[in-house]
Amino acid sequence: MGEVRVLHCIHSLSWGGLEIYTCELIQKLQEAGIQQWVLCSAHSRVAEELKKAGVHTLPFPEKKLSKFATARLISKIVKKHKITLLHSHTRLDMWACALAKWNKPKLKHIYNLYMNATRKQDFVHRWLFSKVDALCSSSETILNDVRKNFPIASSKLHLIRYGRKVEQFHPYPKEREGLRHLYNVTDNQIVIGTLCRIDPGKGVKELVQALDGLDDSELKRLQLWIIGDPTIAGKDDKGHPIPAPPSKDLLDWVNEQRLNERLKNHLVRIPFQREYIPYIEALDVFALASYNETYSLSVLDAMMMAKPVIGTNAGGTPEQVGANERGMLVQPGSASSITEAFRFYLNNSVAIKTQGLKARQWSIQNHDWPDTLKQFTDLYSKMS
Repeated sequence: MGEVRVLHCIHSLSWGGLEIYTCELIQKLQEAGIQQWVLCSAHSRVAEELKKAGVHTLPFPEKKLSKFATARLISKIVKKHKITLLHSHTRLDMWACALAKWNKPKLKHIYNLYMNATRKQDFVHRWLFSKVDALCSSSETILNDVRKNFPIASSKLHLIRYGRKVEQFHPYPKEREGLRHLYNVTDNQIVIGTLCRIDPGKGVKELVQALDGLDDSELKRLQLWIIGDPTIAGKDDKGHPIPAPPSKDLLDWVNEQRLNERLKNHLVRIPFQREYIPYIEALDVFALASYNETYSLSVLDAMMMAKPVIGTNAGGTPEQVGANERGMLVQPGSASSITEAFRFYLNNSVAIKTQGLKARQWSIQNHDWPDTLKQFTDLYSKMS
């Protein structure tokens, strides 16, 4: 086993589950003594957070670079810092790392796949995946899709579950009471909420539209909380975030719905919260209506807080929810399907508790950080 010197590449200006988890993983690896550097945009939240944590960042000044420009930059960094292993976290970075690996047979490349695996069997992708030495995912469902759709050997695939700080997922009774009081939740109401980017692909519109399917007596007993901010396309010259146009349009629509007389006391929009766990605690049921979520961290965190999950029957979500064991599966893009799930929990308080307890047990058993960290450090050692 040789010396491990890792360059992480995360070419993203957004701040969602992928970016948050990648930063946390990098910080955990640093605590484990891994020598590592991170290539990222100077304009990104990723750069800000990793600098605060004392991680070696190598921020490039441009907001975005092409995969070829990134590859050239990676090659220079590899030479300067004697990098032995590249770890890419987005598709663009996977491409750039593959290009940078050209004629460097000793340099290894790990790709963390956070997205879905659609079919890629052409000549270009066969070359691309020949430059990936290990592909890691938290989802067995996604890895099964990789086996069918990507030109990569099964021996290179690794199931490494997301790590979570299990100790921070505990009851917050005072915070729960305070938040429910702040948003005027009555004793006979349940709160169903989502924690996600305000983005069309996250099914936010369908969640809101599902309220229309409830009759007045049902709606009276429910609040829907939308917690999150729009997808960010970049930053202006003053450093202020610029929402992606579809996300901005969706946010405007949600705000219009909040003014609807029928929904006024039943639809709440809350900006993204750094300390988000008490907000999950304030919910009774968690919902994520993404059209095709890979393997959601917010779902995982809600489950750790013993919340049953309304999730879509797509991507890796069924793997998390199970066969309606730890929540309910609904059809992607179907507001009426979500309405039925709302109605089920309005009328089944016992299910909220029993499914929530099963969700907590499963998530803690499968997603503790020490296990995740050991798998990554073992993989690094094996490849060096």
